[in-house]
Amino acid sequence: MNQDVKRINRSKRLGLLAATALLVAFAWVAPTSKTYAAEAPAAQSQSVVHTINVTGKGEITVTPDVAYVTLGIETKATTAKEAQKANAAKFAKLKQALTNFKVKAEDVQTVSFYVNPEYTYNEKSGPKLTGYSATHMVQVTYRDLDTIGNLIDAASEAGVNQVQGVRFDTEHPEMYETQVLEKAMKNAEVKAKAIASAAKQQIVSVITVSESSADVYPMFTNQVYATAKTESAAADTSIQTGQVSIKSNVTVVYEIK
Repeated sequence: MNQDVKRINRSKRLGLLAATALLVAFAWVAPTSKTYAAEAPAAQSQSVVHTINVTGKGEITVTPDVAYVTLGIETKATTAKEAQKANAAKFAKLKQALTNFKVKAEDVQTVSFYVNPEYTYNEKSGPKLTGYSATHMVQVTYRDLDTIGNLIDAASEAGVNQVQGVRFDTEHPEMYETQVLEKAMKNAEVKAKAIASAAKQQIVSVITVSESSADVYPMFTNQVYATAKTESAAADTSIQTGQVSIKSNVTVVYEIK
């Protein structure tokens, strides 16, 4: 009897051990599982900036404060040396005349000097050398614009026989840069608003601005005018200074929406 009880108890223990081993084995081989939260995709919305690009123009006119007068002396002689010598003599008189008008040496600049042979032409004999001409051209910077006509008259009396124009200008364009740039910016804004309005948009802000330096556009006088001579007075050269124009451009990029 006792032997039977022992066998039954042993069988129960073996069965319990086998069941435990099976559970352990199952727990070991069963795959583990994890739950991962889905990540939301990053927002990739990009705001598009709408722009318009315009060019503004500014211009003002001012009274010139300087004139550049181109004067020339042409002389002729049998030889080149004689032509140059005669030219130098007349040029010395011109320098004295300019000194009388308080023109400084640094305000007189040679712009050209040349000596050329001169010919006569005959169908039978061909060209024939008749002499030489020497020409000396100078540019005179002159600031007393009220007496510029008198200066030209005095130069002519000294031997000048070529006047190739008077150019009026300003020596201080920087004094007007702010004014002309302000006008250019206002002009750009007017253009931009008109374009934006036509496109059912509004200007938001200025993105970039680029500007060109202010340029002076001088007035040219290519002719010299003289009044009619009278018995009591010689003709006086009459020069009108007029005005010079200063211009500048700006390129502006505006954001609109």
